[in-house]
Amino acid sequence: MSIQPLSLRSSLVAHASHILSPSPMPMCLLLGGLIIGTGSPILAQMPGRATIPSGPVGAAMAVLATLQDANVLPPEGTPEANRVIKSVIQFQSVFLKTSDAAVQTFLSHAFAAQKGSDVNEAASQFRSTGWTSNTLEALSEQWGVTAIDQREQLAPGFGQFNVSPADFDFLMELVARARTALEQRGQNMHQVFAQRRREMPGSTQ
Repeated sequence: MSIQPLSLRSSLVAHASHILSPSPMPMCLLLGGLIIGTGSPILAQMPGRATIPSGPVGAAMAVLATLQDANVLPPEGTPEANRVIKSVIQFQSVFLKTSDAAVQTFLSHAFAAQKGSDVNEAASQFRSTGWTSNTLEALSEQWGVTAIDQREQLAPGFGQFNVSPADFDFLMELVARARTALEQRGQNMHQVFAQRRREMPGSTQ
């Protein structure tokens, strides 16, 4: 069942002032009261601390909606379900904000390896809008060809945002499963994401 945009918005916007901050965030602030339902997610409301850029928030919402459309989200109320929310939002912050050289190199290599992608243009778009389906696809493919020892070199940069290579592996596996599931239904992840992105805050389409 599809995520309702307004319900998803209430979940992410309530946390975004904490999550989009470059400083580490206690786990309890992220996961407190968060439930992903088969219908509408419900979140115990928490006051925001600052105005939040709508682009990254809407992009994270569109990723979650796309994953739910593909029926790959874990069951409601489980640690895995909460882990998805955390991973989608935190890794967006990682790649947008980190100064860690290993992470920046990994992102650059992902864009460079993507067929038909202009590295500078892809990086610029990501910086201005947050997640795109092309970025997710590029990262998923780059992660798949990255050796274990090289993955571990990303741990310090990821750790600055309270996530780990294991968390990223978890997210990339979901992205790969979503692509496959949608293709089996005759759908395209990029088209599904684009439609969902239009429904979310900060859409320019």
